[in-house]
Amino acid sequence: MSRSPSRVKTLLRYGSLCLVLGALSPVLTACGDSEPQSFAPMDYSYLSKMHLNVAHIEVVDAAPPGNTPGDISAKAPTSPQQALEQMAHDRLIASGSEGSGTFTITKASILHAPGGTLLGELEAHVDLSAPSGGRAGYAAAHITRSLNPGDKDPESRAVLYDLTSQMMQDMNVELEFQIKKSLHDWLVDASGAPLPGAIQQQDIGPNAPTASPTVSSNNAPAMSTAPPAPQVATGAASASTVPVSAPAKPQEPDAIFPLGDEGAAAPAATPSVKSPKAGVLALPSKHS
Repeated sequence: MSRSPSRVKTLLRYGSLCLVLGALSPVLTACGDSEPQSFAPMDYSYLSKMHLNVAHIEVVDAAPPGNTPGDISAKAPTSPQQALEQMAHDRLIASGSEGSGTFTITKASILHAPGGTLLGELEAHVDLSAPSGGRAGYAAAHITRSLNPGDKDPESRAVLYDLTSQMMQDMNVELEFQIKKSLHDWLVDASGAPLPGAIQQQDIGPNAPTASPTVSSNNAPAMSTAPPAPQVATGAASASTVPVSAPAKPQEPDAIFPLGDEGAAAPAATPSVKSPKAGVLALPSKHS
């Protein structure tokens, strides 16, 4: 049985189309998948810098992925640990000449809770050391975040990437707040100069100017016993400043109240002795 040339050409075209579709099937499947296959790296260089008055800053990861039981953060395109390290490198700048700082990651985990909800937790602290080696400053930041992905796979790379991004947004805000609150005196500008309001070093040598001492209530100086200077009145003296002399008491007793008022506390004046007038005194009678 012979086939027409047109029918053979049709079969060949159909077979070629099948081969092409078979080769493109993985690409078409990937195009139909809504989950992205690439993710932008975590970057925080666009945020404000926090310049610290230390010579260098070290980043220490004390909570690697899997350190917390049930932690699935290692499945994320960028793990929370990597995001925290990037944040520390982008935002914490050593702008001093001595001393050191340490940014320590103490918790960075994502847990798959029952019901498909993801629970994320980040924790880190900043320690500043003086040149002598003792701790000079400390600030800690801690945040938690939950995410329910709905009908998406909770452990997919896209969902884990979204949760990590949200946690880092919270962590950037919290860490900046805690550093400005607890390490304000260690913040400097890009040139290393202290910011306004920071504690300045003060020369306490023998030639340094001294301020007036503050007198405490337990060691108050003795009050001066010198009498106050008299006030000199100018112009006409007013009644309130010129004392009024009291009227002189009579030298002779009152004829009606020889002892004065009954309620008076002052004793009566001593009467002066005078000779009686003529005709006032009479000799006693012989019959008396």
